[in-house]
Amino acid sequence: MENLSEYTPTELLRMINKTKIDHDHIKQEIVDNTYRIDELEKTINDKIDELSNIEKNYIELIEELNNR
Repeated sequence: MENLSEYTPTELLRMINKTKIDHDHIKQEIVDNTYRIDELEKTINDKIDELSNIEKNYIELIEELNNR
């Protein structure tokens, strides 16, 4: 960290405000990305369920064909 004693109180306040804004921005990006991850996870799980159903159907079809 740099030597902060060289700054005026006004400059320090500006730096504090900028740091707070940067912090809030990054925090919001993390929250937004977390929501995106949750949505993606749900989509993937839905596709896995769909794939499982298709595989079951495929097996049933093959078994029926083999029984004929």
